[in-house]
Amino acid sequence: MMMKFKQIPLVLLCACFLNSAPAAEHISDHEEFCLQQPAIPCLQLLQQALEQTQLHTFQWFKLQSYRLDYLYVNHQFRQLYDESNQLLKIGTAPPALRTQLYFYQAKTLIARGDEAQAAYFTDLASRQLDAMYQAFADPMRVLELANLQAVAGQYDKAWQLLLHAEQRFAKSRDPQFVFELNSNKALIRHAFEQLDDAAYYRKLALDAILSSGRHHDIIVAHGNLARTYQLLGKFGLAVDYYEKSLPFMRPSIDDLQQSIHRLRLSELYLALQEPAKARGYLQQVDVAILGDHHKVLYRDLSSAL
Repeated sequence: MMMKFKQIPLVLLCACFLNSAPAAEHISDHEEFCLQQPAIPCLQLLQQALEQTQLHTFQWFKLQSYRLDYLYVNHQFRQLYDESNQLLKIGTAPPALRTQLYFYQAKTLIARGDEAQAAYFTDLASRQLDAMYQAFADPMRVLELANLQAVAGQYDKAWQLLLHAEQRFAKSRDPQFVFELNSNKALIRHAFEQLDDAAYYRKLALDAILSSGRHHDIIVAHGNLARTYQLLGKFGLAVDYYEKSLPFMRPSIDDLQQSIHRLRLSELYLALQEPAKARGYLQQVDVAILGDHHKVLYRDLSSAL
């Protein structure tokens, strides 16, 4: 069964910039960069930093990585495709950034239905990730590779990679690794419509990341578990986890996730026959920043309420 990228929950890709010594840096650290000046919208802050940085330097590529991750997290897939495509034309881009670009090209092309071209970039990214994993034995690389295969519909291959990673790094206490491992397991179980199994792995992922301080991952973990419970018809549990995610939201950084979670809460409270609560959450949704799919849901709920 082949599922489109935009229809399934996603785990964020982690990429690394390689210096003379092996090192990993999660690209979602754009959040930490933007929190340095929280009063300025994140994308505006990144653009200002790029304009003040010499073209094609290490720092410039690093900022571009943050910018791409911002677009990815905020579901701005058309812009993500265009910008990653332009960056691929720069021959001096660091190898790890090129891997990130291949990854984004593959995912956005899958979303657009161009599966042949997506397969080309999937293969490029897979080769790069495998080489990075073999060189540095970094467990995150194999999880990224498994995630890419899952998004491309290669579920059996992805599952075997996850089992390999779990066995090889069984002693790892890194909360990010455990979170990504179980999130990817849930992604595959969800793809096979095994939602009870998906909920089990979603809960393991949430438990692993909850004490990490990584707000975005904590929000995503709550939302993924809540959505799975919603699809299982366990509306009370879904409400509980969506509402537990709200205190982790930060202004100008998590606005999209906040509106999506409020939208789902409105939908759930309507199903639970509590229209006043449903209306209250719907009124807090910023419809302008929603994607097309969620805008349709917003309109449906507005009509129903």
